[in-house]
Order: sequence, then structure tokens, then C-alpha cells
Amino acid sequence: MKTKISLLALFLALGITNVFAHALWIETSATGKKGQAQGIKVFFGEYESNECDTTAKWFSNLKDFKLVLTAPNGTTTILTTSPDVLFYKASFTPDQDGTYKIAIVHEVATVYEKAKIEYYAFADVAVGTLKINKVFPADATLTIRPGKYALKVGETAVHEVIYNKTPFANQKLTVVGPDKKAQTTTTDAAGKFTFNPGAKGNYFLEAFTEDKTPGKLNGQDYEKTWHLVTYTTEVK
Repeated sequence: MKTKISLLALFLALGITNVFAHALWIETSATGKKGQAQGIKVFFGEYESNECDTTAKWFSNLKDFKLVLTAPNGTTTILTTSPDVLFYKASFTPDQDGTYKIAIVHEVATVYEKAKIEYYAFADVAVGTLKINKVFPADATLTIRPGKYALKVGETAVHEVIYNKTPFANQKLTVVGPDKKAQTTTTDAAGKFTFNPGAKGNYFLEAFTEDKTPGKLNGQDYEKTWHLVTYTTEVK
């Protein structure tokens, strides 16, 4: 309970209600094998408290997200997804060595609390020889970019966060480990931070920012835009 309250404190301080503090995230194994199907799940809810909204209750046009797979050679594919009770599922079969990047960039069609909401979610799958895949969707305003994939316990990676094509400098991020306890880290002047997982399991990284530029979306006026990005990875 303390974890959830601490995470919500930032959103509430910015005037964001609990409902819209929800995140969209991707779960998959950090490694894959050529010729073997790789399963993917997409969730929406409160990761750190294990509260996932049922797919039947996903709000606005959230269920219309596009799950984009970028292969090591740069080719992209929109994966077919289907709803389960608590998540959408998809799969692909790797046929190349390198890193496959899985991405969602989604604009919510309805204005809430006078805000437009932009969700971004990323995950990576390393196959064979590890190579950094630097391809990110051009329309992703906020991204978490890993410096290393498929980490093992005790290994360190320097990740970076980019906002509007510039370093997300001196900003706070939330890291939730396998124990579901949230920790806060801060980017440096170059938008970078050190990720050093201490246990095996899934890790959830989240960054948020608010743009107070007003505009109009589908005939609705909004006063600001909330950008929320997640990056999930499995540590072995």
C-alpha cells in the first residue's frame, strides 16, 4: 500500500487522478530463439500493486493500440493482438540474430481532466548475438532507451530517457522490481541513469511528464498533455 501511495503522490501533485495514473505496459521474455514463437502480453493498470484492468473495461479507444515489432534489420510489422481477460496477447517468431524491439505509441481519443493522454510502452527481445537496436517510433515523444539488453543479476546498464528529441535531464523515474517495491531514480544532465538489478525477475521502469501547451483533440479542447512511458525487461 505504501508503494502505491508514494507513486500516486507525484500524479496527485500534478492534478492527475488515480484513474489516469494507470500505465500501459508490455511483458515478454527478454530472450528468444530463432524459429521459436515468442509470446507477448499487453497490460493496463497499476503495475506495482498487481491491479490490471480487465480488457472489457479499457477506457476510450485504448483497445485500438498498435503493437509494432521492429526486427534487427529495421523492418517493422504490426502484430495481431487478441483480448484475454486481463491482457491482450500476441506472438511472433524470430528469424534473425539481434534485438527485436516491441513498441506501442497510443494517443487516447478522449480528453480527461482537461488533458490529452499519450501512452508509450517498450520491451526488447534479444536473439542470438546481442546488438543494440536504436530504432524508436518517430511519433514517440517520450522514450526510455536501454544501454544493454538481457541483463543478469548484478550487471549494470546505463539507460537514457529522451523527451522531444532531447535528454530528459534531471527528472525522476520509477523502477519497480520483482518484489513490487517502487524505487525512485533520477536522470543526469544527459538524461541518463544507471540500472543495476539485484534480483531475478521482471522490472518495470516508468517516466512521466506534463506539457502545458493547450490544443484540440477530436473536437475537444485540452489544456495540457500527459506523456507516460514504460519500459519492461526480464532479468535472469
